[in-house]
Amino acid sequence: MNYYGPSGDIHDPAVIAAVRALRARCATPVALYADGGVIRQNPSTIGGTWAWCMVDADGERIRHAVGWMTPAELGTPAVTNNQTELLALVLGLEALPAAFAGTVYSDSWVSLQRIFHAAKLNNLPQWLIERLQAIQKSGALATMRYVLLDGHPTRAQLEAGIGKRGNPVSTWNVWCDAQCSALARERQQR
Repeated sequence: MNYYGPSGDIHDPAVIAAVRALRARCATPVALYADGGVIRQNPSTIGGTWAWCMVDADGERIRHAVGWMTPAELGTPAVTNNQTELLALVLGLEALPAAFAGTVYSDSWVSLQRIFHAAKLNNLPQWLIERLQAIQKSGALATMRYVLLDGHPTRAQLEAGIGKRGNPVSTWNVWCDAQCSALARERQQR
């Protein structure tokens, strides 16, 4: 796609930025990737991190969010990896457009089962259960499919597209994991 802005030069950084901004507003996500983690050990009395990103049909990241949560904010004595994995997915699902009919990717089988198959919701705060159940009751999940990814792939596994357990791997899952790790390092230094 060529876009000629005020300068008429498609290589002008301002024009490129304008195109990216326009594309992000107009692009339709076809995939949601999410990951979560804890700060130091699992469970963590310090807190946990989460990240999600939406990807369009061209394989470009069009929206994302990253954050962290303390046990007090979660309403539990400590934060577990399962809690942050589910939180990342719930927050990503809530951010999707209403007509989303794509694929949800995660390396957390527990979280995918909780969302798509109403598996047990043990050790979760009530507010997170209620938000998950609101998504389930909305009917939005009926237009989605999910894929379990292998987490933490090597470069060779990324190139092959398959992880050590035989599940697909994705650079976007690696991106989410890297965001969680970077935020965890930042929080530890405070």
